[in-house]
Amino acid sequence: MIKIVKILFILPLVFFPIISAASLETGGVDNIFSFGAGLRALGMGGAFTAMENDATLAYWNPGATPFNQYKEIALFGTRTIASSYYFSGFYTNPTINFGTISIGGLGIYSDGIESYDENASPITGAKSNYFHYQVLLSYGNKFKWGLGLGATVKIEQLRITDYKGAGASFDLGAYYNPPEILHWFSIGAVVQDVYGTGIRLEDEFEVNTRIYKAGIATNFYLGKKKNTRLSFALDSRFYNDNYNSGSKQFLYDFSFGSELSFSDVFMLRMGYKNFTPDSIFQNLPQGISAGLGIQQWGFGIDYAVSFEESDWQGLPELLMRVGISYKFGKSMIEKEKDQAEEIRIHIEKEIKKVTENFDVQQAELKEKLEQEIRETETKYQEEIASLDTASEQEKVALASKLGEDYQKSIDELNRQYEQERSALEIRLSEQRSDYEQQIVKIEVKSSLKDKLIADEAFKSEKYALGLQLYSDGEYEEALAEFETVARFDPNYLNIQEYINRTKGEMRDVSTYSPEILTIYYEGIDLFVQKKYEEAINEWNKMLEIDPYNKLARRNIKEASDRLKKLKELGISK
Repeated sequence: MIKIVKILFILPLVFFPIISAASLETGGVDNIFSFGAGLRALGMGGAFTAMENDATLAYWNPGATPFNQYKEIALFGTRTIASSYYFSGFYTNPTINFGTISIGGLGIYSDGIESYDENASPITGAKSNYFHYQVLLSYGNKFKWGLGLGATVKIEQLRITDYKGAGASFDLGAYYNPPEILHWFSIGAVVQDVYGTGIRLEDEFEVNTRIYKAGIATNFYLGKKKNTRLSFALDSRFYNDNYNSGSKQFLYDFSFGSELSFSDVFMLRMGYKNFTPDSIFQNLPQGISAGLGIQQWGFGIDYAVSFEESDWQGLPELLMRVGISYKFGKSMIEKEKDQAEEIRIHIEKEIKKVTENFDVQQAELKEKLEQEIRETETKYQEEIASLDTASEQEKVALASKLGEDYQKSIDELNRQYEQERSALEIRLSEQRSDYEQQIVKIEVKSSLKDKLIADEAFKSEKYALGLQLYSDGEYEEALAEFETVARFDPNYLNIQEYINRTKGEMRDVSTYSPEILTIYYEGIDLFVQKKYEEAINEWNKMLEIDPYNKLARRNIKEASDRLKKLKELGISK
């Protein structure tokens, strides 16, 4: 009875037309599921090691799965010999930061199997069935420079009559698509069944064949709108003949495929699989495949036809298959753009927060300055009042000295204010930089976000350096830093204001027009007469002509401060 079961186990493998990729002399090395999965790949002759954007990549190359753009479900099934069926289903779930997880399944089912003894006599009138399936769980992650790595774990089970067998194995895959240099070119490499337990059925056991696959693919975009894509793919596989006892022959073959896609809506495919340089085109149409696909609103319908070897018939068998797929959700490109925009908004909110804090601190600093100036003014007035007992000559001398001391005190307070204000602005910039450094630590794979973060850090660094140079009076160097920031972002904080201020500070007084100088000296005369409001009005005329005139801006500030203090002390102008 065991021999009969062995025969029943072997018969489906012999008669199933998808198994014999090599001749009987060197064949038997293929797993029963080596036929493949996914009608896009099958229409391209299985040349899919270096392709991307497909739900079935967990089967073909797990290293390419992180390049999938959409969540996708893909299903197909076909009837082969008599009542035998081959079917597959896959789901892929790509993410931005955590790679891509895929799950899939392949299965073969056949019923109506009759039992015979070794003399070819029927054992019983009852019929049994054969069921063989494989579950795949895959994970892939994308790294910098367009490199993807992944692995697929495969769990397999077979059942025929009352006998069962199980096994497990795994694949490793790599995929490389240089995004900047050769974005139209990709390379893939896979080792199938790196380690496998094989399936044991009673005392029958066959070790999984380790297969090495390598592939290259190209994508050319045609037409004015570049929405027509022409793809070519070439795969090669290498393996040892571990089926024939005593044979250590190293075997290899090639597969070729092509796809013409019109706006990713209508696709035409063709392929030629498992040929060698010695046997190419000798057994046509065996190995030839073709297919088409239609996709709209995420729904896809695919059709593939191929000529498979069928030694039991003597002629290649034509297999036709129809499958469906559905892509849903936003693409990874759209999600990366959305995430980049979220980061941009988050950065802007944080910048606004620290800027508001800066404004509060600057207001407190200004209030502190005004308080110290009021105290200095009061002290000055008291010292002036104490001169009543001195002679006129002493009064003039002491008043002059007190005035000089007062002016030095005011100038020193203003200088301290400017230094502290500049320090606050530098601290603002440093806070921005610290925040951006925290963003850099976030593991983001999008080059758009990387560029955004790098640009913000660069602008912040240059802006802080410019403020420091401006505070130190190094106007020429400060202007260079401010203009560097402006080239990246003309609206960055108040960069234009500082550019204009710096240029105003750098301008030589000797270059002022006679009109400007006349107004300036008229304002000085009014200032000396303590007619501060009139002096301010004159200097404002200068600013109408030259908005960043350093003489006008400095003197207006000085006159405004004096006017304010006199009013606070109740002293008439």
